Amino acid sequence: MRARLALAGLALAAAPALAQVHECPGFRIIATDLSETQMQKYCRYAMAERAKVEAFWGPAWTDLIRIRVDANYRISRALVPAYVGNRGFMEMPLRRVTRNNGALLHEIVHIYAPHDNRFLAEGLAVYLQAKLGGNPAVPNEGEPLAKLARRHLPSSEAMAKLNEVRTPVPLGRVMDDMTAYILAGSFVEFLVERHGLERFRNLYESSYEDAYRKSFRELEQEWRGGLK
Repeated sequence: MRARLALAGLALAAAPALAQVHECPGFRIIATDLSETQMQKYCRYAMAERAKVEAFWGPAWTDLIRIRVDANYRISRALVPAYVGNRGFMEMPLRRVTRNNGALLHEIVHIYAPHDNRFLAEGLAVYLQAKLGGNPAVPNEGEPLAKLARRHLPSSEAMAKLNEVRTPVPLGRVMDDMTAYILAGSFVEFLVERHGLERFRNLYESSYEDAYRKSFRELEQEWRGGLK
């Protein structure tokens, strides 16, 4: 009997904790290692970040956003899930939630504005996290994107290769991930701040030539000149 009880106790200890679910307007938070109070707070924070994205980009996504918070996640993700048909789902590492350094607004941007050009998609998300986000987050941790881009400025050929990366291929195929994200964010910042949001939205639906009457190389040279 004692042996059976001991085995039963071991089985319960080894069993995975059941995920808890908390919902607030527009969100469902799923987590195993957050208290109800933590989930409520995170849900309110997510609502505020989503409102910022929607005010900037428009109501491009009206369904629920589901955020799975898990200690096993290494990075946050929403763009690749959207690419494989699970738009509206986000993976968020537990440590990013508890330390408040997760790029939550960045991932919400991917749900509102996914794109097959990984360079533009990540650039928009990095730019808006820096511009609108309620917390500093990777890759710039609150530092100005242009300042960091100036430090890591690559060749025009490398920039052209970044622009050729297609979702779900990571930008890290071309260069270090964090450097690539900083450059993408700085380039999109230049496009939006210099030429306006409407042209950038047109770029999302067409091409550089159609949206700006300039090639990527011409725009890249303008951006590069502005960093010096």
